[in-house]
Amino acid sequence: MDVRKIGLVVEQPFDGSYYWVIHEDVRHDGHFEALHRADRPFATYAAALAQGYGVMQRLCGLTGLPAYAARSVPIC
Repeated sequence: MDVRKIGLVVEQPFDGSYYWVIHEDVRHDGHFEALHRADRPFATYAAALAQGYGVMQRLCGLTGLPAYAARSVPIC
């Protein structure tokens, strides 16, 4: 099983506007690409971070695998 290198960052393009962005090293070459980003700004860093973390959990689950692959992983 390959380990996915995923990062969650919060960007602040201007004051009072925060966006979460999920990046992944898809090619395993150390270069992270933005995969998902917030559609709308959040008023605080904490709100953007929490929302981004929730999206990452839905994408990766507890195993770190894509959601479709996580179902086939034994829990023993």
